[in-house]
Amino acid sequence: MTQISYGLFSELLLVRIHGRAEAYLEASSAERLALVAACRSEATVPDLAQRILSRTIYAQASSRIGPLRELLQNALDASPVGARIDVRSTEDGREVSVTDQGRGMTRTELLTDLLVPFRSGKAGELDAIGEHGIGFFSALEIAPRIEVVTATASGGHRLLVAPLGAGPRHEDFSWTLLPLPRVSPAAAPPAGDHAARPGRAAAPPRRPATGTSVRLSLAQPISRPALAAEVTAAAGLVDPAVARIYVDGALVNTARARLRRAAEVPLRLPPSGDICGALELLVGRGDGVEPQLTITQKGLTVATRVDPFPGPELGLHRELARAITAAGFGLVAELPLGVPLNKGRSAVAASASAAVEAALIAAFERFILRDALYDRELLRAVDHRLSSVLDRLVHAALLGESITIASAQAVDELDPLARTPTVAAPEQVIRFAGGLLDAPLFRSIVVDAGQRPPGAAPSPPLGQLHWRGAALTLRELLQAHRAGVLRPLEGAPLLPSTQARSTARWPLGASSAAPEPAAGAPGARPGELVYLALDEPLALAFWRRLATEGAAAQHAQPAASAPPRPPGAAPCPMPRTSRDVLLKTAADVPGVRAAAAAMTVIERLDAAISESADLPTSPIWAHQDLYGPDEMAHTDGSGISVNLASARVRALLTAVLLRDDAVAFTALTDLLLHEKTHVSLASYVPRPMAEHGTSFYRRKDWMRRRLLAAIASGAVVDPIRWLAVARRGLVSSALPAPEELSRAFQAAAAAA
Repeated sequence: MTQISYGLFSELLLVRIHGRAEAYLEASSAERLALVAACRSEATVPDLAQRILSRTIYAQASSRIGPLRELLQNALDASPVGARIDVRSTEDGREVSVTDQGRGMTRTELLTDLLVPFRSGKAGELDAIGEHGIGFFSALEIAPRIEVVTATASGGHRLLVAPLGAGPRHEDFSWTLLPLPRVSPAAAPPAGDHAARPGRAAAPPRRPATGTSVRLSLAQPISRPALAAEVTAAAGLVDPAVARIYVDGALVNTARARLRRAAEVPLRLPPSGDICGALELLVGRGDGVEPQLTITQKGLTVATRVDPFPGPELGLHRELARAITAAGFGLVAELPLGVPLNKGRSAVAASASAAVEAALIAAFERFILRDALYDRELLRAVDHRLSSVLDRLVHAALLGESITIASAQAVDELDPLARTPTVAAPEQVIRFAGGLLDAPLFRSIVVDAGQRPPGAAPSPPLGQLHWRGAALTLRELLQAHRAGVLRPLEGAPLLPSTQARSTARWPLGASSAAPEPAAGAPGARPGELVYLALDEPLALAFWRRLATEGAAAQHAQPAASAPPRPPGAAPCPMPRTSRDVLLKTAADVPGVRAAAAAMTVIERLDAAISESADLPTSPIWAHQDLYGPDEMAHTDGSGISVNLASARVRALLTAVLLRDDAVAFTALTDLLLHEKTHVSLASYVPRPMAEHGTSFYRRKDWMRRRLLAAIASGAVVDPIRWLAVARRGLVSSALPAPEELSRAFQAAAAAA
């Protein structure tokens, strides 16, 4: 075989396009020139090879992390399990080498696989990630000069790559292939250790035992801390059992030990629908684990998302994910090797993106329902958001509300008088919400108090109680609350040492047979009490909601002359109005003073948010039923209006006016932040983005951080301090009945 020592990238690609690669490799120097000339004369586009190379090299990476990831990926694919991969840099930061202890590459593999785009020697290997054959070319964008030293069991080679023409972009690249002398393994230096050191001449490279070292001469130097950070971003989640990755002697892939597998979902790829593997969801926190969703493949970073579920139909998922990441936990979705990635390895290929999204949602739901809500450490760490999600579910269940699937009919076929929710939820999201309500989350004690109706079994002996510890669901606790048998655990009777466990579970679940209803306690058996442990965040949020509902009902009874609105009642419209107009028009309606006080609180919230984000304050209005029953607040791009007929808004405002309820006040703050984000984006962001796109939620999180930082530094007064001022002089915190407000404004309009 003729030894090839010099050539061009474009020549290798050109002869391959024309099917003459084998003849090119076997030909002499003069014959190769004739082959290249013949291929160019046959080509319809003479410079097609150069165009393909240019687009392959300069259209993949937007930063150094991409090329580093590609080189680390090649090293992982070539290395045995548990091997060491070294990334080293010179002191001046102009040279970086990536060295593995893999099988190395032969001369043919170098010339036909490595240096020819869209051709990979790893095709068909089950454990290999690379398949496009273009990863090596991405390194040429950041390092136009590359040296590859590689050795197999039978021989070794040194490959030199240099640019041609002024660049970047360079018009072509030359390659020179040289054999390496054979040395004994004991005398072989570490691969890549032949680079020139400052002040010293470069030692002649010697062949390593086995493996490959790729040395990059960077166009822009990089500091060692920056190199460590970029390698960690690309490969910090690689399992050390697969490979140990060192940067200048320091192990960087240590984060995997702080992750645990939380869920696993089979992944089917279109169009065949065959299972290509399983998507694994890993959860953890600590050094190296970022509080976000990171998508990886074989531990290498594919993409990161601050907001894992950006779609408006996944609001419940989004709030739960935000609560978890806000507490410092990171979510890692590990893709099976069968999932194709795009050319730059920065995202899932379009053909598989829908399947991956569906699997990610399913894995997150499994994690929440089967793991997260039972993880006491996680629950104690999360901020108010997780409690506020549960709070919304509890409130909806207390009111007997249910989520309705939006109709698939055309708009003109719908009843124009029918009131439909303003935010529709797909069926799978409704099932997820139902799963949250039916998950056995709450540690409780069910006690037989010994009170039996005539004809029932005798009570237990004095000093002995039949009891049983049980994990009850939210739906079961609500049933117990309605039956009047739910108590906090602080008030539970002392259980003596002679206590006896009841063999029958209290029949609260949907799977149990419904007991005979008793007077005043429908759905519960007489003589049985449920004691709820309040030492967990979710249980405390649930009990606070029950206490708030009870207090609100007590305050509201003397104020509201009309009975509560039944489900499906006719709307009670009221135009958008300011606080002064509200007091003037409906001064005689009971509860108007409380509504005005609530609007004062909202004005102070808006002022704090506006000052922290350098925005003008917004006019604050109130309305009723103008945009549907589920609309809590609305903005026209400048002012913010709250719906006083919304049950959720009324519950929040009542809890805030009753006492300094931090959870309710934080939820009210989040509502104002949501609307204020709409205001801040309304003038310069397209409407779909301003509504609920990625830009919207990034802006909202930014405004939230600005508000918290301003409060912490003292630049903005904590708006919760205004609650005492707003309550001053209030006789009752009950809000006006929607029907009464509607009649007052209708009468004022008729008089005008």
